[in-house]
Amino acid sequence: MNTMRMVWWNVAFSPASNKAKPKGSDDAYKAICAHLKKLFIDYSCDLVALCEVSSLDITAITSQLNLTGISSLDLANEVGRTRFDIVVLYNNLKLEVSHTRSLSRVKSGNIIKAAQLIEVRPTDSEKLMKVYLCHWASRLNSGSEIKRKLAADIVYSSAQEFMVDGDDVIVMGDFNDNPYDESVHVNLNSSRCHESVIAYPKEYFYNPFWRSIISENKYSQLLVDKTSFRSGTTKYKQLNGTLWHSYDQMLFSGSFLGNGDWHLNENVTKVLDDYDFLNDFESRNSPIDHLPVLCELTNLER
Repeated sequence: MNTMRMVWWNVAFSPASNKAKPKGSDDAYKAICAHLKKLFIDYSCDLVALCEVSSLDITAITSQLNLTGISSLDLANEVGRTRFDIVVLYNNLKLEVSHTRSLSRVKSGNIIKAAQLIEVRPTDSEKLMKVYLCHWASRLNSGSEIKRKLAADIVYSSAQEFMVDGDDVIVMGDFNDNPYDESVHVNLNSSRCHESVIAYPKEYFYNPFWRSIISENKYSQLLVDKTSFRSGTTKYKQLNGTLWHSYDQMLFSGSFLGNGDWHLNENVTKVLDDYDFLNDFESRNSPIDHLPVLCELTNLER
């Protein structure tokens, strides 16, 4: 296996909050299965992680997906009075995927859900990748900034155990923070600077999704009637003048920037914004309010 593609997507079916109303329906499951088939077939994805799903959603999706060679790993397990909300779908002909542990901590009576840690191994290799799947506290909740920083600290402390040994480590998720926010930039020690990460590969994560915070559409008079200058993965109104946000990101240990066997391919790593995804994102009849993010890893010598 010399190419691997992974996707992260918040599909907004069943947030873990007890106050949130589930949005899964027959039409929603049918739509997400069509998107998943596109990801696995048209985009040649090997692993897709979905969040804001319940075990009921996972059962419905996997029963309707009907794709040969696709297995699922239900990571929507309970922790205290809340739960994680993630599922991993993967190509079992190319990958072996196993759950290592759930990372959480109790702080002042609140459960900080930091990540689900999985191991990913290509079937033709003995080398494992450590992948942290994160969905951090919503900005709608009080004290959420502190919770996100604590979650980042938990993930980075765990990841350091592997990074110092030169292991391949990926952190992906809906952080509910942008690349420049403190939880991601400082607590997770992620950088947009290739050379810093290459120089200190056991210390920094590289974050290619800094590129997504600015619209690819550059304003000029010719675009005076253009209604959208989309950037990032979701829209959330803030008083600081920003509507579009890059909350969904993937971070890569320095081993993926020339210090290991696998290499990040930034030419393919991006927010997926083709018509089908945007159509559901913009539809009032769809629960989806995030766009998926994709990465490609290559190992051309294999």
